[in-house]
Amino acid sequence: MYPYAVFFIILLVRQSSALKYLFVPENDEFFSDCSKQPDNVLNINGLFDMSNFTIMQKDGVIQMSGNSTVIWQIHPGDRIQVSFQLFRFDRIGWFQTPFSMTVFNICPILYDEPQYWYKYWTKNIINKEDVKDKCVSPGTQLIHKPFELNLVFELTGLPLNGRYKNIVTVKPFSAKNVMRKTNICIEVEGQFERLN
Repeated sequence: MYPYAVFFIILLVRQSSALKYLFVPENDEFFSDCSKQPDNVLNINGLFDMSNFTIMQKDGVIQMSGNSTVIWQIHPGDRIQVSFQLFRFDRIGWFQTPFSMTVFNICPILYDEPQYWYKYWTKNIINKEDVKDKCVSPGTQLIHKPFELNLVFELTGLPLNGRYKNIVTVKPFSAKNVMRKTNICIEVEGQFERLN
């Protein structure tokens, strides 16, 4: 789902007195296609109709507003698994970092207030009471109030510098736990810049 790439970066954050970083996306449209994917793997525009949704970057802040409508042809009630993997570019190629996470069923917790993505994304969906039981069923329209993602983080652990990309995969599974044929893959590429 479209800002999950951002939310994975947020999940890396544990508030502390650690180093402060700014994540600066490289793509003005924020989301990129995953490279070397088979034909059954769609991008952000295979998941949502984004024609009425605006993403703008200004002074390191991502501004988002508008409506997006689910166009991914999955079955209502499918279990939706979302995985996040962070890669770092080092000289000749991309290498996976230890930062990865899989949410085996995002639908029941997509609008839960304790979740990171609620604070940064789904709380800004003004029709959430109408759509929270639909998850990402085809035709579901998410109406957003304008909101900002300020990608400044305080990170613990290993220092981050240079180019990174987050690869988000979204996979639907039937009631019998059989993976459907069509998946989603989205990349967000950018740089972590140390602020202190």
